[in-house]
Amino acid sequence: MEIIGIGNAGREICKVFEQKGYKAYSIDNHSDAFVKFPKLKTIEEAEKVEIDLSQLKNNIKSDHILCVMAGSGLITGACLRILENFKDKKIDFLYIQPDTSFMNNNGKTRERVVRNILQEFARSGLFNKMLMVSNKSISNLSSDISIGNYFEKVNEKVVDMWYLMEYYSQATALMGNLEDPQEQNRIATFGLYSLNDETEQKFYELEGVREKHFYFTFSEETLKETGNVLELVSRKLEKAQENEFQEVSYGFFPSGYTVDKVYIMYYTNHIQSETGKSPVL
Repeated sequence: MEIIGIGNAGREICKVFEQKGYKAYSIDNHSDAFVKFPKLKTIEEAEKVEIDLSQLKNNIKSDHILCVMAGSGLITGACLRILENFKDKKIDFLYIQPDTSFMNNNGKTRERVVRNILQEFARSGLFNKMLMVSNKSISNLSSDISIGNYFEKVNEKVVDMWYLMEYYSQATALMGNLEDPQEQNRIATFGLYSLNDETEQKFYELEGVREKHFYFTFSEETLKETGNVLELVSRKLEKAQENEFQEVSYGFFPSGYTVDKVYIMYYTNHIQSETGKSPVL
């Protein structure tokens, strides 16, 4: 898989992906972007501007790409035209929702419109899946984020979580019933689960969740326990199911560490509105 980052947020996240060994290419008006995008004053200009993507297309060798973008910048107007050049690829989209409480009205409107359009593209199958994360949600669940390191830490946590889920989704579970999400459930987010207090923390407040996939990563000590671990996990999974229409699945994996951690993938087919709530269908 190769990474394409659009706009300032996409460019910065590309740098984190490169540190993990991925080939990542940014499109932005910053001087260190792989593809230079002109500075514009309106989103309408972005929709019409001509940019040369020939070098980028020549560099992309993988059949599977991840596009990363936040929804507030003017460059978002060019997003769909950029991705048209890669319509022969399998596209995952990682959408970063900025903290809208710090945005002006034009930025809020632009973010909402872009987010809804991208979700419609995901639901229609033009994207393989759309992963949604919220800067506000991530900063709220992390104690090491300050004003000075805000974007650096948020970007690191997003990439680290994406990397973990990519790894475990391809790993073979020691035990479990994990399967690929249903085809229509293409809108997703990440989450963390506390084994002690049975709480879930989403990276985006996804509503109308149709599927929860739990990834239990256990230490060697836990894996060797002969007590009632399976029974405890079974009870926790029953509690995690919010309604009869929601599917809950799980997998057990060796963590390679001395602590136990649980990650969650949430999936839905519901469009997420500006309030983080989906319409009732």
